[in-house]
Amino acid sequence: MAQQSPNVIDLYQGAVDEMLPTLSAVRADQLTAATPCTDWNVQNLITHNIKIADFVQGIILGNNTTNPFEVGDPLPAQGGREAFAAGTAKVLELLKSGDIDRVMETPFGTMPLSSFIMFPTLDIVIHQWDLSKGIGANAAIDAGLAEACYGALQMGAEGGRAQGAFAAEVIVPISATIQDKLLALSGRTP
Repeated sequence: MAQQSPNVIDLYQGAVDEMLPTLSAVRADQLTAATPCTDWNVQNLITHNIKIADFVQGIILGNNTTNPFEVGDPLPAQGGREAFAAGTAKVLELLKSGDIDRVMETPFGTMPLSSFIMFPTLDIVIHQWDLSKGIGANAAIDAGLAEACYGALQMGAEGGRAQGAFAAEVIVPISATIQDKLLALSGRTP
C-alpha cells in the first residue's frame, strides 16, 4: 500500500504551532542577537515571518504588495508573536476555504496552491530553527516537518540559491538526521 503524502495545510499549521512557543520565548534584550541566518538578527527574523504571512495572503488573493525581505521595520505594537499568529491564522483560513489544487501565479512560477504553500512552510521551519539558535532555545525540528520540508527543498534548493535565499549546501554525513540534512541543504551548519 502506498504511503499517503502529508496534508499541506496540516504541515503549514504544524510549522506555525512550532514557531509560536519560540516567539513567546523571545525577550526584548534578545532582539538584536545574531542568528544562523547571518544577514538577520532576531528582530529581523520575526519581522520576516510576520511579512511572509502577509505575502502569502497577497499571493493567494492575487494582490500581493508585501516584500518579506524588507525586515528593518520595528515590531508591531501588538508584539511579534501576536502579529505572526494573526497573519498565519488568516493564511490558514484562506487555505481551508479555498481550492487547494487551484493553479496560480507565484514568484516561484505557475503551480498549484498546494505546492506553493510548501515554500512558506519551509521558511517558517528553517527560521524557527534560526530563531531558536539566536535566543538559546531548544532548536529541535519536528521530524515529520523536517522530512516534508527536506523533500520540498530538494526540488527548489538550486532555484533558491540562484535567488540568494540559501547559502551553498553544507556537507553532512549520509547518516545525519533528517533535521541536519534539511539544515545543511538550506546552507546552515547543523
